[in-house]
Amino acid sequence: MVGPGGADAQDPPADSISSFNFRGNVVDFRTEGPIEGAIVQIAELGRSAETDANGYFEFRDLVPDRYTIITARFGYETNREPSDIPFGAIMVVRLNPVAIEVEGIGVQVERIVRQLAIRRSATPAASSAFASEQLKTTVDLDVVELVRERTSLDIVEDSFGLPVARFRSRLSRLRVCLDEVPVGSGFLQNLQPDQLGLVEVFESLRMVRMYTNDFLQRAAERGFQLQPINITTSRGC
Repeated sequence: MVGPGGADAQDPPADSISSFNFRGNVVDFRTEGPIEGAIVQIAELGRSAETDANGYFEFRDLVPDRYTIITARFGYETNREPSDIPFGAIMVVRLNPVAIEVEGIGVQVERIVRQLAIRRSATPAASSAFASEQLKTTVDLDVVELVRERTSLDIVEDSFGLPVARFRSRLSRLRVCLDEVPVGSGFLQNLQPDQLGLVEVFESLRMVRMYTNDFLQRAAERGFQLQPINITTSRGC
């Protein structure tokens, strides 16, 4: 919900600066208590901020416009909200908690995989995903073959024999992440699909994200802070 920012929320004079510091608060939908460590992203700009101990976040020098605000925190449903952000606006985001089930680690791993699926849907880029069941039964020899055969991402080898993306007849580097950490593209050749619990492919970003079963289990046991995917850079995860 976007609200006015008090006296400072009046439209500025035409000859004054047009940007402002956009502030907001992330709270629990049920308790109205502040949520620390939530990641707030402006999808169109690829800018992210993290909430402090009081649930507050801030984006400096934001130009008033219509933006998609994505808010994510482990243990809560990811919120995606297109909003008109006027000069001086203050936003309150209420996240709905996800019930913690105690049926076992398998159920909790499924919850992590579901949170990753929510993040994919909240990322403004075409994507494909392959879950554990598909990875265990595929005949593809490595992740390169899996991606090449089953998605629109065109992977070829460069002069050093390493995987790169071919896009509009030009070669460009691949963004490859293993368990949320940037790695070299050679990992795509060295890992077999049945060694993984999930593979995500963001074709337009030329990005492949891989998750081992061990990582998903550790995330389920210890918690996993979901970070929005940066769509404005060609590096990192």
